Amino acid sequence: MVSENVEEYLECLWELTQDGTPARTSDIAKRMDVSPASVTEMMQRLDSQGYISYERYKGATLTEKGLRIGEAIKRKHRLLERFLVDVLGIEKERSHEEACRLEHMLSDESERRISEMMNNPSTCPDGDPIPAMDRLRPSGNEGTIVLSEMGEGEEGTISHLVCDDPQKIRRIIAMGFVPERPLIVEDRLPMGGPVLVKVGDSRVALAKEYADLVHVRTRNRARHRHRGDR
Repeated sequence: MVSENVEEYLECLWELTQDGTPARTSDIAKRMDVSPASVTEMMQRLDSQGYISYERYKGATLTEKGLRIGEAIKRKHRLLERFLVDVLGIEKERSHEEACRLEHMLSDESERRISEMMNNPSTCPDGDPIPAMDRLRPSGNEGTIVLSEMGEGEEGTISHLVCDDPQKIRRIIAMGFVPERPLIVEDRLPMGGPVLVKVGDSRVALAKEYADLVHVRTRNRARHRHRGDR
């Protein structure tokens, strides 16, 4: 298992080598707030472990092994920043420090759930790109429909949410609409009224503007396609 300190260095190297040039010891030391001697020692260690290719006076580049880890940590960091700001309502200025503490503890499964819940955001609150990882990307929206289009009696599992409004996404999550949670449409009120949904163990009357944000993988679409259309 890779230590938190090693992850921090690999994340730093990922950032510093984005322009394709080796990361210099002085730049790493400045970014990590450590002495150049400590950086040199760590670079030699990481080189011997196969995470980087290091030449003194020339700098360090990530190997494929190190690149995967550095990119994964940076992805978690920026994804957490987006989650903290958009879903939890934490100020952007505080989100970086909080994400630094959480990024090393976030499991791949939790990362995937958070990403899906926010419809796989592409940038952090500062506008920097969130590194894409194919292993975390959904296979597309095949087999999913928006909740507002489901008919009475239709069942499914929440796939993801599509919403650019932090207040709305916080509200809908608070009502229990999170990825991988099962739901069933119990009734649909006419004239664009709310959809009555059982989500998990709760029953919710969901206004259409919110039902439009919830994408669902349905299990019995053909059977109930026309039910509830009034």
